Amino acid sequence: MRQKRSKSYRKQMATYNMSFGFRQPYQILVDGDIIYDATKYKMNLEKLLESVVQGKIKPMITQCCIKSLYDRGEDAKEAIALAKTFERRRCNHLETPLSQADCLNSVANVKGTNKHRYVVATQDPRVRSQFRRIPATPMIYINRSVMIMEPMSPATEAAKRRLEVEKLSAGLNNPRSRG
Repeated sequence: MRQKRSKSYRKQMATYNMSFGFRQPYQILVDGDIIYDATKYKMNLEKLLESVVQGKIKPMITQCCIKSLYDRGEDAKEAIALAKTFERRRCNHLETPLSQADCLNSVANVKGTNKHRYVVATQDPRVRSQFRRIPATPMIYINRSVMIMEPMSPATEAAKRRLEVEKLSAGLNNPRSRG
């Protein structure tokens, strides 16, 4: 990974750690498309995810995402084998599996927040645009065999500023903090 990109990812993850309570091992919610693309480009997905977030990771996948890999047929055998090594995240869509986009949104988007502090790794631009509206949701995707972490979304920036203002005003309102 290039040094400049590595430095920006380190700063970004430090912000997520300090402002939103992310901690290692980072829970990375992956979809079937990113696993398929990683196997297609012969990438070591876990190693690259660790280098992007610059820490220990716990890759997670939902049943609906695994089902979508099975639907791809014979050419996804290697991707299915990799997906089976990841921790399963219950999505409760076993009777009627949802699309990957809907499943990831239902698992990670709890009342408009990223309550479980997931890092979302997806290739679907529609899913990434949905998650940009949710504060404190880092997103990763593959672009031409290079793993990219998106810059902080405007919703995340606004939430970070709001938290900083709350902390500052709480310090000013505390009578013990005055000398």
